[in-house]
Amino acid sequence: MRRFVSLALGAGLLLGPVAPVFAVRPDASCPDESSGFVTVDQQGWWDNTVAGFVAEGIPVYIGGDPANGFTEEFEDFAMAFGFADAQAFYDYIWGPQWQRIDRNDDLLVCMKPYPLTPGNPAYLFNGIDNTAN
Repeated sequence: MRRFVSLALGAGLLLGPVAPVFAVRPDASCPDESSGFVTVDQQGWWDNTVAGFVAEGIPVYIGGDPANGFTEEFEDFAMAFGFADAQAFYDYIWGPQWQRIDRNDDLLVCMKPYPLTPGNPAYLFNGIDNTAN
């Protein structure tokens, strides 16, 4: 038995320390503050998007109230963007667009506005999953 223990210890010393490798899930947080990313939920994503449309002169809701429905300007924008109407555009943002970003389905993503330039209007954002550190 002593011989077995001595051989096992000797083999261990020859091989060196071997630590098991486990896949560790990244923290559910955005990159550090200096990156410009902030954590938002689905409503926060939509609210920032609406604020971007408004900043570009496209009011989204009649009188600014969601209960009143979408404005004609937002309807026209959605159709020019290739959607059947404003509701289809809204459904896309809340559905397929969100699902493409929120890969871990925890209803949180990291959002960062693009620099405002003629090619980057205020309603466009960069989005990554909150585990994509």
